[in-house]
Parts: sequence; C-alpha cells; structure tokens
Amino acid sequence: MVDRTIPRRIISIGVVGIGLPLWIVLSPIWIVVSLLVDLLGRLWRLPTLRLCLFVGVYLVHEWIGILTAGWLWLTGSFGRNPKLATHRAVQSWWATSLYRWAGRLLNVRLDLADPATLPAGRFIMLSRHASMVDAVIPALLAVAAGDRYIHYVIKRELRWDPSLDLFGTRLGNHFVARGRNTEAERAAIAGLATDAEPDSVLVIFPEGTYATPQTRERVLRSLRGTGDPAVLARAESLEVLLPPKPAGTLALLRGQSDADVVIVGHVGLGGVAELRGLRRRLPLTEPVVVRWWSHRRDQLPTTEAAQADWLVERWAELDRWVATAKERPV
Repeated sequence: MVDRTIPRRIISIGVVGIGLPLWIVLSPIWIVVSLLVDLLGRLWRLPTLRLCLFVGVYLVHEWIGILTAGWLWLTGSFGRNPKLATHRAVQSWWATSLYRWAGRLLNVRLDLADPATLPAGRFIMLSRHASMVDAVIPALLAVAAGDRYIHYVIKRELRWDPSLDLFGTRLGNHFVARGRNTEAERAAIAGLATDAEPDSVLVIFPEGTYATPQTRERVLRSLRGTGDPAVLARAESLEVLLPPKPAGTLALLRGQSDADVVIVGHVGLGGVAELRGLRRRLPLTEPVVVRWWSHRRDQLPTTEAAQADWLVERWAELDRWVATAKERPV
C-alpha cells in the first residue's frame, strides 16, 4: 500500500494553518452573518454563532497540538525519543480543554457515574457512538480514572485531523482502513491490545459509525440483502442503536486475554450527528448522562463465536437502556 502520510499531513496541517488566520480576519463578516441566520430563523439561543465560535476554539487547539507535536519531535531526537508521557499529558489537556470550551459555548455537560467504579488495571471500553461529540467521552473517563493511557480504534479518515493524526499515531492508536484487508486489520488491533500499557484503556466503537435514523435504515437495507434472517431480526429489534460489528472487539479480546470489559452508554446527544441537528439542539438544555457496566473477564465466554453473541446481547441491553431513557431525536 502506498504511504500517503506526508502528502496528507502537508494538506491537513496547511488547511489548519491558514484556517485560524482566516477565521480571525473574517470574524467581522461571519459574526454578522451567523447572527442574521439565527435571528431570521428565530433561533434565539444563537446556535450558528456558537458553532462558529467553537470552530475558532477548535482551530486554536489544533495549532497548539501541531506546534507541540513539532517541538516534541525536535527535542526528542527527531522522533527517536518520543517522550510518550509528555504526549499523553498533551492529549489529556487537548481533550479536557475542548470539553470545557464545549461547556462554555455549547452548554455540553456530562453527568458521569463515579469513575472509581471503573476497573483497576487495563480494560477494554466498548462505547456507544451517536455523534462527533461523544468521541471525547472515553478520553475524559480515562483522565478521571487516574489519567491512564488510552488507545483508540477509530476510522482512518480521522487522520485528516492533524492533532489526532500526530498524537494518535505516536501514542499507539489504530486507524482502521474500512473495507480493506479485514484479517490484517484484526491482526493490527490485536497487536495494539497486546502491546498496550498495563494501566491503559482500549477504546472501540462497535457500531462503526454514528447511530442515526439514516444509518440505521442503510444498515438494515444492507442486511436485508444478506439473506440471514436471524441477523436481520436482531438488528431490527434495536430501537436506537446500530447492530455491533464484532470483528474489532474480538481482536481486542484476543490481544488482551485478561482485560475486563466496560460497556459505555450515554443519553443526550441524539440528533447532533449532523449540522441540522446541531443547530436544533445547541446549546444543550440538559446534561449528557453517561453510564457504564463493567464485566469481569472471567465472566465472558472464551470462544469467539460465543463472544460475538455476548456482544450482541449486551448491545441489546444498552439499546433498551437508551430507549427507556427516551433519547431525544432530531
């Protein structure tokens, strides 16, 4: 496979590099335009203006991330001494700072259970995925649970975010090339789990993409074409979530034979996966409720087929919890 790392980084860093100065220079224009859009649309909480302001905050964080990554590369003997502890500290700051600014501008607040109830030592986190916002929840939990190392299994397209690309690569995240060699991807994910630090958190989103009414219909339409009525029936029984894709989870379990598993669910981000939903819902009026359920490893099945069935059953339970909590749609 051709390595496109350097061309991609030239483009992504260049876009962010010019994006912040343009955002500042053009601020008199976009402030007026976004205000008019909100007022003419009778959106009195000014979601468009708030989102535009948050874009600026995000670009500032990207600039800091890029500059810090460059400095760490230079002072780390051009990458030969990566200073992972410092990289982890920057990653923790990046996630928590963005969350605080999301609270100030978008009124994003998390109602968390007690982080002390998370397992000690290394564990695998299987998280619901409803929007771009919830991608930061596992990182915040890792910080709250003792500032642990965190390793994500996420889609390769996110490498177009310079900070995620630079820090994520150095800190041992795996960017999945969806639709490519499945066995190679599973082997890489299992290797990530095997090499993870003893106190780390391994994160994957089993649904693979945002669970929205549109993606649910697309998934169901695809399953109707597979001819497997049992799989289709299980998927149709879910009210809110997408059916989990077991391959990545099974690879993490194979790579870490003694890691406990934590299922993470949340309610309050329904309908914010797309711009239309963001403008309708923001700023949020209620906190995002985050809960988790821990499962000791010795309670899990030992064969991959049984583990896949176990995952499907846990996801059905999570779906019932979300549906009972009355997740708000767009």
